[in-house]
Amino acid sequence: MPMTSKNIVFAQWPLGAAVAAALTVGTPLLGIAQTPPTPANPVWKKHVVSEGFPCQTANAADYSGDGRLDIAASAGGKVRIFAAPDWQETVIYVFPKLGQQCIHSEVMDVDGDGDPDYLGGHSKGPVFWLENPGAGKSGPGEGGQWTYRVIEPDINGFHCLLKADVNRDGKLDLLINNFEPTGPLADSMIWCEIPENPHTAERWNRHYYAKGDAGGGSHYMGFGDLNGDGWGEIAVGAKGDPFKDGNWFAFWTNPGSADTVTQPWKKTVLATGQTAATNIHPGDLNGDGKVDLLASRGHGFGLLWFEAPDWTIHEIDTEPEGAHCLAVIDLDLDGDLDAATVAKDSKWALWYENDGKGNFTRHLIDGDQAAYDIRTIDMDADGDPDLVVAGQASKNVVWYQNPAK
Repeated sequence: MPMTSKNIVFAQWPLGAAVAAALTVGTPLLGIAQTPPTPANPVWKKHVVSEGFPCQTANAADYSGDGRLDIAASAGGKVRIFAAPDWQETVIYVFPKLGQQCIHSEVMDVDGDGDPDYLGGHSKGPVFWLENPGAGKSGPGEGGQWTYRVIEPDINGFHCLLKADVNRDGKLDLLINNFEPTGPLADSMIWCEIPENPHTAERWNRHYYAKGDAGGGSHYMGFGDLNGDGWGEIAVGAKGDPFKDGNWFAFWTNPGSADTVTQPWKKTVLATGQTAATNIHPGDLNGDGKVDLLASRGHGFGLLWFEAPDWTIHEIDTEPEGAHCLAVIDLDLDGDLDAATVAKDSKWALWYENDGKGNFTRHLIDGDQAAYDIRTIDMDADGDPDLVVAGQASKNVVWYQNPAK
């Protein structure tokens, strides 16, 4: 069944009297999790890119080289690119086994030829990249699969890819977790350097940052300088089930020199007993100059943040169920960091307005949308960040137009 819907709609939903006011930090509305909260005002416009298949990951980049942002989505056993502005579909890769699709993805110019390549992987691995052949060479709209190349063959279950300059050499590296407690990389997480010739290399240059001390179903990673030494730390959440040692948030401290960055890093546990911990991202949330961490329990309930330097926990909202995806960015352009998520079980697309001091007000974007993955990018080039959403349970790919500008 093709994914070809290209309509634009405004989200509409019934309102409950019990949720007439926006939710602020510390005042969760417990016991009414299926009653949609108050909608955001002004309204975020919902653009439906495709429908028909559950989608676990989607990202946006100018894949076709025409100056417009396209959307790449993995669904229905294929990696597909929907080219703007009409979302014309091109299949760039077909998985060899029935039912496979990417559980997460990234965008990088791997080979330095000036166009974005696609990075992804099935949950059981391996992690791979698809070489963008360039406009007019079997690119989007031209048909034909992109060249498949392996990044990391030994992954036995992964959940997150994240690009970052880990060793401060001016080049992007790739962070990869190993979700399963078995295999060559059991209970570990790695970062990989792009090899000198990525077209011929059998694998990328692998380094551990967590070696055997990341059990419990690690999920999504965040990268940022938590201690102010100029070197980025890596924070992670682990959901627990079916692994008994999960349900934690933690970060690993970068050794902080070119000589030691390739060695295993020191683990700091932020909190345990965090049922179904999933996502965690760095940022100064209260304006005190220290980098805090904002997190979600994506297979459980709610969002929270950890205040540096003692990592005091502040609950933001305990009501949304399944906030599996998370973005931390200034959405209203007022100079502080806000948050956005789509609760896959409550089916709420939400953004949280920060007052600059770490107090958050909840706003509903859409009361009928599920998601597994969310990205922030200025889709319409108007100067504010929009939201690209991979709808797993809702079987669609959409983007929401930020009304800030």
